[in-house]
Amino acid sequence: MSVLALIGFALTASIFLAVLAVGMRVAPADLRYLFSRPSLLLRSLVAMNLLAPIIAVLVCKMFSLHPAVTVALVTLAVAPVGSLFSQGMLPLVAPGNAAYARGLFFASIVLSVVLTPLTVELMQVLLGGDLHVNPLSVAQVVISSVLLPLGIGLAIGQWWPAATRWNSALQTVSTAVLAICNVVLLIFVWSRLGLVIQEGTLTAIAIMTLGGLAVGHFLGGPGEDDRTVLAFATVSRHPGVAIVVAGLMDQPLAPIGVLLAVIVSEIVVVPYQLWRKRLRTTGSATPGAR
Repeated sequence: MSVLALIGFALTASIFLAVLAVGMRVAPADLRYLFSRPSLLLRSLVAMNLLAPIIAVLVCKMFSLHPAVTVALVTLAVAPVGSLFSQGMLPLVAPGNAAYARGLFFASIVLSVVLTPLTVELMQVLLGGDLHVNPLSVAQVVISSVLLPLGIGLAIGQWWPAATRWNSALQTVSTAVLAICNVVLLIFVWSRLGLVIQEGTLTAIAIMTLGGLAVGHFLGGPGEDDRTVLAFATVSRHPGVAIVVAGLMDQPLAPIGVLLAVIVSEIVVVPYQLWRKRLRTTGSATPGAR
């Protein structure tokens, strides 16, 4: 088995464990939260599953990007919300508003089974010959690596509550495996990293990230916490899922593009993150308007 195949297997296992852990700690109220607020759900879907992919397409058309970066931006734009998203939101929102983050994570996973393949199909049309992937293959990845562990986690949380004590351990193992995979992949492809960085590449990734933050912030509504959650949800896609989906495409350097996009994006969001954290700590954030 090749190194890339081993990394792909480890990434799939990391995603499975992370989503399993999230499913175990999701409360029944979280499952109903977003679906009982159709206006907020619609705005969330528009930001994450319509505007974010459109921004990705526009950026790819504006810049002469390496095909690996094009694939990376596309797969990140259509991947479900990252498994660490709901936990990472806790310091940035009031405790009473954290349900939106958990509900959005759940809704993103459930709806991604349909929306991710549909979005891939649409983006193939918009990008023409730059993208080749079977939407059914994307659906299989989402179901096996995301929806299945979420369902198992929900069942364990409801029927075997004592098992939730292993939640933190599962999350820690998943995070460690993901970090190791990223480091090994980065070392493995370091000599080829320069191949995917062309003139304007870093600018393109920054524009895509800032555009995602902007649409999420403004479609979040009048509630400052809702704006924060949707802004980060729009740009915080699961890199493991993106790498696995990118592996379905005829572009061997696509995982490098995903890593590059994630690293640059994490740097670009820092000012916004600091702003929202300062807003929360000063107590000036208003409760979410539902």
